[in-house]
Amino acid sequence: MTPETQGSAAAAPPPHGVEIGRIEKELASMWSGASDAKDASASAGVTRACTLNLVVYTTPADDRDRLEDLLEDVNERHPGRTLVLVADRGAARARLEAYVSMRCRVLGGTAKQICGEQVTVEADGPSADTAATAVAALLVPDVPVYLWWKDIPHYEDKLFDRLAQMADRIVIDSATFDHPRADLLRLAAMIGARAQQLRVSDLNWGRLNSWRTLLASFWDVPDYRPMLGAIERVTISYFPPGAAPADIAPAALLLAGWLASRLGFEIDGSDARGGGDGAEFRMRKGARSVVLALVPDRSGGGAPGGLSSVTASAEGGAMTVSVALRDGGAKLATEARFGTTRSVGRVVGHAVRSDAERLCTELAILSRDAIYEAALAGAAQLVG
Repeated sequence: MTPETQGSAAAAPPPHGVEIGRIEKELASMWSGASDAKDASASAGVTRACTLNLVVYTTPADDRDRLEDLLEDVNERHPGRTLVLVADRGAARARLEAYVSMRCRVLGGTAKQICGEQVTVEADGPSADTAATAVAALLVPDVPVYLWWKDIPHYEDKLFDRLAQMADRIVIDSATFDHPRADLLRLAAMIGARAQQLRVSDLNWGRLNSWRTLLASFWDVPDYRPMLGAIERVTISYFPPGAAPADIAPAALLLAGWLASRLGFEIDGSDARGGGDGAEFRMRKGARSVVLALVPDRSGGGAPGGLSSVTASAEGGAMTVSVALRDGGAKLATEARFGTTRSVGRVVGHAVRSDAERLCTELAILSRDAIYEAALAGAAQLVG
């Protein structure tokens, strides 16, 4: 990996916005200079690659160094044009500036490099609302557009709406929601109203892949499948979210919504009970009723907002199946008990993937995630 190569800054006075022609000239000059620098060796060279447009919306409060390191990792797998929009909407003075840079990776065994490019747009005050126009003009045609919205998406946010209309897929992270209940409701309403236009990826949903796979695998065993209809209680234990420790973690709500939607249950909030120790709901399917309990784990043994354990049981101990976090999050332990005669279990590794790895996974997907949308709708029923 070569260090980031900075091009010279290209700035525009606030009233006139970003000078797109000047930015493109800066990019061309940067690439020309990089190519000339590599001509000394016949085996060396720079290849300009563009597999996608990645638009990143962030704020000055975000850790820029951490973001740059993350985008460095992402560029290794998905080289293209990255447009980072840093918006300070609370600033009193309008300002709109842009500068360019490039990122390269060395191909194994050679001196050749595959490079992507980045345009960073800094917008302050009223200029932030018009920044979408500059972003649209800088998109590379004929490749997908991904919008990573590193904030809470609001339906009434005009900037989000304009950027979302440009995107083939939108990436968010519900783990960062400041007000999980209200924000999940807004997200569910937004997707429900524009399901055909908005294709949403949630990094928090990706963190549940191992949990969902292990839970579903219990019922892949033909001998266990009839016991699925015997479940009378499901308990989801979670570590309180850091931003809102009194709220239920979005990961727990999404997993509950997934269970309800996959099993064909409706959430009945008429007799919901809640307090400082979590909440209980009823899931109903015809005459059948299942208690759903969401319980905080305040032991501090896992990442804030993550899951601690999931247990499904039948009355009288006839059946208990569970998945639980172990060894500080490094492992997941599964156990199934059927009566007093059969007990099976296993422990599997639970690698904690970085945000860069999770984002790379989402950048390979363009289609809608109907299962996530159903889980989100179920979560909205719970908090609504």
